Amino acid sequence: MQTWKGGRKVKIDYCRLTEDLMPLYDDELVSKETKDFIEWHLEQCPECRKKYRDKDSQIPDIRKEIIYPELLNIEEEDKFRSAKTFLLKVRKRMFTAGIVVLIIMLIASAGSFFYGKSFNNEVPVKVNSAEDFANSLVPGWQRAQQSGQIVDINITKPIPDTEAVVTFEKVWYTPSYTYVLYTVTEPNKNYLMASQRVIDIPPEDYMRDNSTMEPLGKRWGGISPQGYHQIMVFMGYHTPVPAQELTLTVSNWIIPEGSMKPEPVDIIKGEISVNLPLRDEFLKESSERVNLDKNYEWEGRSLRLTGLEVKSSQTLLYGEAKLQEGETLSHLEGFIRSGGQSAGLSYESIVPGDAPNSFKFTFSAQPLNQWPGKVSLDIRAIQFKTSEVLNFPVDWSFYVSKEGQIDVTEEQVPAVAFYDGMVRLSSIDPTSWLELEIVEPSQNPLNKQPYIIMSPDPPFVERFNNYTTGLKITNENGEVLEVGSRGSFRDGGRMGVGFEMDSEDELWKTSKKITITINKPEAHLVVNQEIELN
Repeated sequence: MQTWKGGRKVKIDYCRLTEDLMPLYDDELVSKETKDFIEWHLEQCPECRKKYRDKDSQIPDIRKEIIYPELLNIEEEDKFRSAKTFLLKVRKRMFTAGIVVLIIMLIASAGSFFYGKSFNNEVPVKVNSAEDFANSLVPGWQRAQQSGQIVDINITKPIPDTEAVVTFEKVWYTPSYTYVLYTVTEPNKNYLMASQRVIDIPPEDYMRDNSTMEPLGKRWGGISPQGYHQIMVFMGYHTPVPAQELTLTVSNWIIPEGSMKPEPVDIIKGEISVNLPLRDEFLKESSERVNLDKNYEWEGRSLRLTGLEVKSSQTLLYGEAKLQEGETLSHLEGFIRSGGQSAGLSYESIVPGDAPNSFKFTFSAQPLNQWPGKVSLDIRAIQFKTSEVLNFPVDWSFYVSKEGQIDVTEEQVPAVAFYDGMVRLSSIDPTSWLELEIVEPSQNPLNKQPYIIMSPDPPFVERFNNYTTGLKITNENGEVLEVGSRGSFRDGGRMGVGFEMDSEDELWKTSKKITITINKPEAHLVVNQEIELN
């Protein structure tokens, strides 16, 4: 596939992109639209399908490197314009209804990274120094610097065909990420940012290399009296390290948005390579564990917190949850809070506990900026997979010939009870999308009690597993209708999930009756409780 970037055609190698994303796919650290892309490519490419299935990859379950929707040629692979296409349609419908608030949850697991930071500043931020920029951007950088884990590089090289020079200042190796801090100086302050960045030796032997991931915070870097500062983020390494030296190659220099250069310029190739030292001792880190014994019970389900481990590269929360028969723990939705820092919990591991229906878990969060210090856990919800099946039969012949958004009444499609709440088909645009609303139980707003509803995360589409879990839509002949992007929405007091119809699937036009099925839907036990951990 070819896309346009900066006025130039850039060819995307789907096989290589899939290879780069597979470790994050296996760890469920990619967004749902990226998960859809990978699964689609594995359907289309026998070589990749054989390669990754033979490796016992967890296909098809995931949640990083995002292909920006505005760069895609919309005539190619139309259904993979990411969730943006879906969101634009939802936004259009909401606008006509007078709704102005839309919150989208796209990266549930990986969303804790840089949480609370400026997500996508339009101009470089002002900072005092390179170190100040790193401290403001990377959680735990200051503690790692104080403990001697950050390695000085201090290699300066000219950027070819420019008056600028780049200094590769420091590298921080962690099991999760590799961070490289660099500074660009130029006599006229015409700063440049490397948009192509790759390390030659990957952390896993089945990968071709270690390509950079877009930093999720302060995307356009920072400027101080010393120059322009940016941090490159790569996948992390584990001991024993695969080599004693890595080669970092950067190229395709562009002007950061909002820089002082008055006129835009084409991409400057300017390829530069530097050697980065790598040793096992660079990955040694400080660690302190705080034992806990905190027990809670809500709605016949219990949670026990057993430990908090504070590392220089991450924060780990240990515990055990006991659910009811047929329920399986998926996630603990919440935040580790310390001082002004708020770090979302991400999946690390869940294994069966000693007692029936119990699950021992480890969830991770970004490293703490300050330690020792007071730490609390803000639990929003316990998420678990159920054994339920939700069915919504729809007389599709009534809608298929209509145009525009149609509100669906409960007389047309009855709502379905799900634990303490309801799920209802709330609206249809017969040419593009459907929407399921999640209805919470009525409560006194001054005395809310814990309750269970369907998870507002978009349901998976598990084609490879014969739709045994997640979303499946069939017609009167038992044929499966294809769907595209899926998303979540919140507006005022409403929330729910929605999904696009695959415009290339003729069954959407010819079917007379359809049934929307969600197998083993995820549930949210909403608790909204803050717990002091130390």
